[in-house]
Amino acid sequence: MVRRSMIRGAVIAALLVGAAALATRHRATADEAPACPPPARALVYPDVEPIFVQHCASCHDARKGDNRAAQRVFEMSRYPFSTARPATLLADLRSMFVGRGSLSRAEKCTGIAWVDGGGRDAGGKPPRWRAP
Repeated sequence: MVRRSMIRGAVIAALLVGAAALATRHRATADEAPACPPPARALVYPDVEPIFVQHCASCHDARKGDNRAAQRVFEMSRYPFSTARPATLLADLRSMFVGRGSLSRAEKCTGIAWVDGGGRDAGGKPPRWRAP
């Protein structure tokens, strides 16, 4: 009887912890982007490359390791990235810049401005994504 009560209590506690985690989990949307001043000029990939190197390379750079799931989303060993999702990559990157908690406000603003400007390469041209 005591054992059954302990198991029931543990199950209830686990359910409560899970429910609390789901209730507090928050995914930012495009509407929640920080208020950012417009950039002084159109941003190009070298403007955001340090952000990708610092925050994304450990999973998305094949030179750093083999993470095929992440690298199918985008693989950043060179720009334009290779991706299995070319139609949605800029929107996906915008969501990442908005919602990634580890990014500073300035990094978010830089990334969002770059994506909103078309994700231009170093020469100012729109990207032509490579196949993975």
